[in-house]
Amino acid sequence: MNNIVRIPVADRIERLPFSKYMTKILVLIALGAFWDAYMLFSVGPISAHFFSSAGQKQFSTLLPLALFLGTFVGAIGLSTLADKVGRRAAFTIDLCILAAGNLVAAFSSSGVVFLFGLFIAGVGTGAELPLTTTYVQEFAPARTRGRMSSAALTIGFLGGTVGGFSALILVPLNHLLIEGFRVALLLAALGGFSSLLLRRGLPESPRWLERVGRVAEADHIMDRIEREIISEKGLATLPAPKFGRLEPTVAAPSIRVLFSPLYIRRTASAWSIELLQGFGAYGFTTFVPLLLYSRGYSIIHALAFTAIIQISYPLGTLVSVWVTDKFQRKWAMACAYTLNLMFGLCFLYSRDAALVIVFGFLTEAMIFISGPLLHTYEAEIYPTAIRARGAGISFAFSRLGGFLAPLVASILVANGAGGEWLIAAAAAAWLSCALISAIVAIDTTNVSLETLESVGAPLNEVRVTDGELAPRP
Repeated sequence: MNNIVRIPVADRIERLPFSKYMTKILVLIALGAFWDAYMLFSVGPISAHFFSSAGQKQFSTLLPLALFLGTFVGAIGLSTLADKVGRRAAFTIDLCILAAGNLVAAFSSSGVVFLFGLFIAGVGTGAELPLTTTYVQEFAPARTRGRMSSAALTIGFLGGTVGGFSALILVPLNHLLIEGFRVALLLAALGGFSSLLLRRGLPESPRWLERVGRVAEADHIMDRIEREIISEKGLATLPAPKFGRLEPTVAAPSIRVLFSPLYIRRTASAWSIELLQGFGAYGFTTFVPLLLYSRGYSIIHALAFTAIIQISYPLGTLVSVWVTDKFQRKWAMACAYTLNLMFGLCFLYSRDAALVIVFGFLTEAMIFISGPLLHTYEAEIYPTAIRARGAGISFAFSRLGGFLAPLVASILVANGAGGEWLIAAAAAAWLSCALISAIVAIDTTNVSLETLESVGAPLNEVRVTDGELAPRP
């Protein structure tokens, strides 16, 4: 009788120590999220300059529509594709689309072509964050899943800071061979293509391969990963798994599972928080220059203040690395959104320039502390076979919220409301996020993905005894 027992991928991953190999994977995955953030936080001043220099200011109000519609389509479409063709292939496709869209925008001569290029770039960036968290989580043990996701997003959100300062430095440059705003777009295209080349060595998610029935490929990748880590750590072998699990079913569930009685609470919490925090986060980023400008600051000072505030992006996500696995994510999110509300209101009532910067910085920092917590949560609550789609659709609601923010702003301004009302609207969104996190969201921290997939019911777990499978006591 053959007594060799195959150890499922989940149990092999759970016994892995953190290593330089995993750090390399984190960095390579985070590169795509970096250029996603770069685009989102540089495109405003870039586009404003383009429409002004081209004498086509009538197109400026269509910018949010083009960009956020693109990211909405990309978040749903490419994340759905990732569940069908794999995480690695979807990463390749979205970076190609991102780079192509930026090239179109960079060499455009009309507002229509420029907006089309931004729409295409948005499609490419739309799925980057949900795919990043999905991929990282499927490689991570439960004990470090949140920390690894936050670390990847820390690198990714650094792109927002780079994008803000790139816009501040490059956009005013009109005496180069190529206009400064076009250089900023070409940097994003170059970054997308270079990230694609650097990612060529990434393995496919072994969890996904196992789930779709490609078990031999999954085992081959895990063998290679284990050899790398054993060699790096100088180990004789890895610890034996605590117990094995029966292999998961291969059949992928329908998208309707998101609305089933077992998952509806998770879906409701993720979608509503993403919509509201997207409104608050992108709204705040949009409203800050308007508020500062309305208080008498020049547009240059407003952009400078905004760029300084954007330094908070990587610092906020660094804090989330420390927080995410120490506290239940739902309660950490509830606290972060409450602080978001408080700091946002302090920013609203600040008149001194130093306080404006301090509370603007703290408000944005809380956005990027809660962001990785939410992105981790929205991926871990769904089964492997539908994880990318679940996370991608949830994330699309964030883009929808970002699209709604400038529309609400334009309605309020058209009716004579001042900048204060704009910030107050963002604060109300954060209050709602805090309440939903506390009341509707579920506990996920330090729970394996397979246990979360069982939706609270005990898994059909087994232990390995003398080469044979036996029921877990």
